[in-house]
Amino acid sequence: MPIHQSALSRRQFLHCSAALFGGLVLSTRGQGAETADSTRIAFLSDTHIPADPTLVSRDVNMTANLRHVVGEVCSWDAKPAGVIVSGDCAHLNGLSEDYANFAGTIQPVTKAGLPLHLMTGNHDNREAMAGALAVKSPDHPLVQSRYASILETPQANLFLLDSLTKTNVVTGEVGDDQRNWLSQALQARQDKPAVVVVHHNLQLTPPAEGKPIGGLADSAAFLELLKSHRNVKAYIFGHTHNWSVKEMDGLHLINLPPVAYVFGKTHPNGWVQATLRPQGMELTLKTIDPQHPQNGERHELLWN
Repeated sequence: MPIHQSALSRRQFLHCSAALFGGLVLSTRGQGAETADSTRIAFLSDTHIPADPTLVSRDVNMTANLRHVVGEVCSWDAKPAGVIVSGDCAHLNGLSEDYANFAGTIQPVTKAGLPLHLMTGNHDNREAMAGALAVKSPDHPLVQSRYASILETPQANLFLLDSLTKTNVVTGEVGDDQRNWLSQALQARQDKPAVVVVHHNLQLTPPAEGKPIGGLADSAAFLELLKSHRNVKAYIFGHTHNWSVKEMDGLHLINLPPVAYVFGKTHPNGWVQATLRPQGMELTLKTIDPQHPQNGERHELLWN
């Protein structure tokens, strides 16, 4: 569920109550429009920040990786209109101490004046995140049972959804209420392309016997919804720690790389520079290891 932060000091980031959990329709217009490039979005995912900044998992110091990515995002040649972290901000169990370290590490983003949008994944905890960041739920959320937001840009509308079911349980779900809201919101905004962002991946085949569903439990229903709205052009997600860009029946599927560790030794970790265009979107992969063979990989997506 997205938390939206504007430019704040670290103390404000940890202790202010002006920011809200989800329930917002945000526009890039008027948010430092004189300096921000409304076509540019930085996408991060799966930071897995622990309470201890020295902790190493799978041979990776997660805090150091996020610090590296934050430095690159803040030095992007044009100021992006937003920085989106698509879930699994915390390491495993979404502890308050995890979010305290996360806040301190990500703070240069808001200090640089870049709007920050935090989403939850299956390793996050809503209550701990809200408590650690001292934010409150909106009085009138867009989805009563979940927290969802819309980020409006001149080129496209980005729908940020909440797929967290239970902390440290791999399975995610969009849910009936959120799907119904999304369908109505998409119908009301047919004037621009729609990009849907969720933490979990689609899982259209059943898991092996005895294994839990690793992606969205309601993948079939969710995919049917996306396909039923012609303005939906792309589905962006994390969760699998495996960077890929594919297309299925005209729908672009973008699996973000993790900022933290990878599950395959040759897979890249890092973040993605996205540039929205009237007829599509350009993606550029920025890997943690500058020598990784996929560093700088570009994809030019065209809306059908």
